[in-house]
Formats: sequence, structure tokens, C-alpha cells
Amino acid sequence: MWSLRLDCIILLLILTFLPGHAQKWKQYPYVPEGSVFSFPADEGRHPDEAVEWWYIAGHLKGLETGTNYSFMLTYFAYPYEGFEGFRILNLSNDDTGEFYDETLPLVFLEMGQDSLNIKALLLTGHIEFWTYRKDMDGHLIPFEYDISASSVNGSIDLGCVSLKPPIFLGDSGLFNQGAVSYTYYYSQTMNEISGTINFKDHVEEVTGTAWIDRQFGEFNQVQDERYEWFFVQLTNGMDLNIWSVFTGDNQLPDTSTYKHITISEDTANHFTTTDFKLERLSYHFMHDSVMCYSQKWHLTSSENQLDLLISTLHNNTEVEFPFRFFEGSTDVSGTVNGTPVTGKGFAELLKSYENPLLRVNEPVDLIWNKNTPISWHLLNPDDGRPLRYDLEYSRDHFENYLTVQSGINDTLFYWNNPPLVPGDSCWFRVKGYSIDTTLVSYSSSSQAFIYVSENTAISRSELQNPESSPFRLYPNPAGKVLNIDFNRESHSFHYQIFDLTGKKISESFQAIGGRFATISLEHMTPGSYILRLWMNSEEFSAIFQVHE
Repeated sequence: MWSLRLDCIILLLILTFLPGHAQKWKQYPYVPEGSVFSFPADEGRHPDEAVEWWYIAGHLKGLETGTNYSFMLTYFAYPYEGFEGFRILNLSNDDTGEFYDETLPLVFLEMGQDSLNIKALLLTGHIEFWTYRKDMDGHLIPFEYDISASSVNGSIDLGCVSLKPPIFLGDSGLFNQGAVSYTYYYSQTMNEISGTINFKDHVEEVTGTAWIDRQFGEFNQVQDERYEWFFVQLTNGMDLNIWSVFTGDNQLPDTSTYKHITISEDTANHFTTTDFKLERLSYHFMHDSVMCYSQKWHLTSSENQLDLLISTLHNNTEVEFPFRFFEGSTDVSGTVNGTPVTGKGFAELLKSYENPLLRVNEPVDLIWNKNTPISWHLLNPDDGRPLRYDLEYSRDHFENYLTVQSGINDTLFYWNNPPLVPGDSCWFRVKGYSIDTTLVSYSSSSQAFIYVSENTAISRSELQNPESSPFRLYPNPAGKVLNIDFNRESHSFHYQIFDLTGKKISESFQAIGGRFATISLEHMTPGSYILRLWMNSEEFSAIFQVHE
């Protein structure tokens, strides 16, 4: 009895690991449980969808020279300049950074709707193809392809064999992406490549690996929100598909429509989660300083305890036509579940970054003390560009600056122990910068800020911007006389003068017959003062200075 049961168990295990049993996905039709896809039909064209593309990118090694190459080939079924779509072909020598890209409009001579069969006529008259392999009886060989594409600077002729079943983003493969778009999306994460590459007239045999992405639906790379996308292939057999979509105002919502990572743990298990953090560590401006892309990322997640650094191999792999984006090889290193791993992948970056735009807040804080923060405003916030700030001050009207504090991570700072005495004036400057200082800018206050003691009687809200006040004080700094130029006729006014400790220095009522008046400063010592003035039942305040 027990011997019979043991024999059954052994037989069951053997059957489980037989090739035909273990690789049901290698048989057609293949309808994965829980997904919205059926193969091979969903590898073909979906004419009712607005946008569709077929993408393959990979890493190759020359068998003759040992050169490390990478490539990316994408066919878009999307009306363009009177054509049915366009093709992008990138070729790169990853050892030297030599990079070539070519985008051409096309018409499809063949486009299968029941399987993958692309035959494209390019604007140059050249014919390319990406199609299924067939056996001796003419039957499709599941998930095996032949690919041929060429450009002015090279070509690829490759055979491709998938080593893992497809994975489905959002678990089922259908999800909302960004604010208004849906997408159907699956990936073939590990593919064995062999064939030839022609790189600048040198032809050699190559082997390597590749990643295939298939997407169709409403999401439009040209018109919709900007994103950063990555594929990662790790040495432990794990593959990652990472999406990070930005809103129109550069926010990164913590929802599955804007961020997710699909993790292929092995040939049988994959899942999608939003439980990860992607920190950007460096940036690089392109040759014309128009586009700036992130170039290094720190990926962490509690799922499988991911802790990975992703870095672009070279910073020049930008496609400029028909729209600008970065597409290039990456190196990966770190740990998974505490175990060291390395890997490689690709980054596709449509998100560009700007230098920060800053403004020192004024004139609200024209007077301040240690209880009042010095503050500034970031005019172009960006969740993908965390900033640090350096606060500086000048005592000589922008001639020289001294550091107040470096590495501030907020937009305000309390200066508790300034080397100033009440009445001293200074100008503030703020430097905002990215973690690697590639993105940087400065903003200076245009007016002096006056340091006052904590018990100053005049509230800050009473102080008026001289440019918007109903009067102008001149000269300022003043000598023995302070002149007042009212912006309208008046018969009289009442004023008080305080020093910056709140002590009243003088008070008077004056009758005038027009727009001009003078106040004697004969007995006042050099320093900063506050003028409080009442005119026609209105009250105003302003700061002025008396020089030596």
C-alpha cells in the first residue's frame, strides 16, 4: 500500500517536470489563466485600438571581437505623416558609447491579426520583418521569431527564442495608465538571441538576451503624460518591469495607474505591486541643454527586499525623432532578499527635468528676528527632483555672501543666532539644487531685510512695500531730513518714529497743503527706523535708514 502510494508520488513528480508538462505555455493556443490574452492571436494587430507597438531590446556579444552591443527595435502602428506608422532602430556599442538611431515612416506590407507577422516597407524602400518561426509542417513554433532590420549605420538579423512565459502587467494585463488612458500590456522577459549584427560595416555573429514588450490601447507616448520605464534582468533569474508615470504638473501619485512594478520571480510566478520607491540620484543635460534625463536610480521595495542601483551605461543614447526620449542600456547591482545580485536592462525615459525656479518671499518679512522664518518658494515643484537648499546672506548689497545653512530640505529656515544687532540690514540668497547638483539655480531678495529685536512694537503685517505705499520716502538712507512724496493731495498727517526695539523716538502732527512734506532727523543716530503714519483715517508703516 505505502509502496504503491510512493510510486504514484514519484511518477507524478516526473510528469510534472517533463518538458511538455512543465511548458504548457510553449503550446498553441495558450490562454493564461487570469489574463485577458490569448496566444498567438494577441501578438498580432488590434486594428480597433488607437495605438499599438511591438518592442524588443537586448544585449549582444560579438563572437569575433568580444564587443558588447545593445539594440532596440520598435514598430508603431500609429498614423504618421500620411504613413501607417513608423519604425525606430537603435544600435549601440556599449563598450565605447558609440550610438546610432534611425526613425523612418512605413507602410505594412503584411500585418497579421491572428499571430505576429510584420513585414514593413520603409520610406527608404527597404523591407524589414519580425515574424514567427515555423516548423517543417508550416505550423507556428510558439514564442520563437526571426527579426531583420537595417539602417544607414548598421543592421540586425536575429533569431529569438523565449525562455519564460509572458508576464501580464496589472496581473491581468489590462489596466488604466495615467490620467485618462487604458492599456493592454504583457512582456516576454527573457529571450535567447543569436544571429548577426552589422555595426558600421563590421559584420559578426552575436549571441545574447532580449526583452519583448507588447502594448496596445489608448496610452500615447507622444501625447500622454511623461514617464520613466525600465526592464531589469537579474542574475538570480528574477525580471522586473518598472513604470513611473508623472502627472502634467510633475507629481508622482502613489497609485497603480501611475506607478507599478511587475516582478517575475521564476517561470511560474509573477505579480504586480505599487510597494516600491524609486529615488533619482543623478541627472544629465543633452547636448543642446533642452532635455535633461535622470541617469541613476535607487530602487527599494519590501517585496523580495529589493535594494538595487540602476545606472545608464552611457548618457548619449537619446532618440530625437519623431519625439525626444532617452533609450539605453543600464547596469544593475544590489541585493534581493539580502543576497547580492547584478543585472542589466534598459531605461526608456520620456520625463525631462528643469532647473528649479526659486523666489525669496518678500516683502512680508522685510523685518525679522529669530522667531520669524526666512522663507522662499519653489515655482516649479517636481516629485522626481527632490531638492536641497543653501541659505546665504550679504551685508554689502550682493557683493559678498556668507553661508547661513547648507543642505536644508525645507523652504524655510529659522536663523536662531545671527551675528547681527537690531537695525542691521542684509540681503538673502537661496541656492536650490538636485542631489548631484546638475540641476541648480539661485534666487536673491531684491530688498534688504532688517533684523529687529523680539519685542519690536510694530507688527510685520503693518509694514508696506514702498512700491505700493501711498507715499515715497527719500532719500533712503536719509541724512538730516527725510522727504515724503504723497501720491495724492493731503491737508495733514500724523506720524510716529520707532527704533527697531519698539522704542518711540519722536511723534508729531503736521499740516501740509499739497503732496510734499519733510521730517527733521537732526538728533537721530545712524540706524534703521520704522515710520508709522496716519493720513485721511488710514494708517501706514515703512522702514527707513539714517546714515552717518
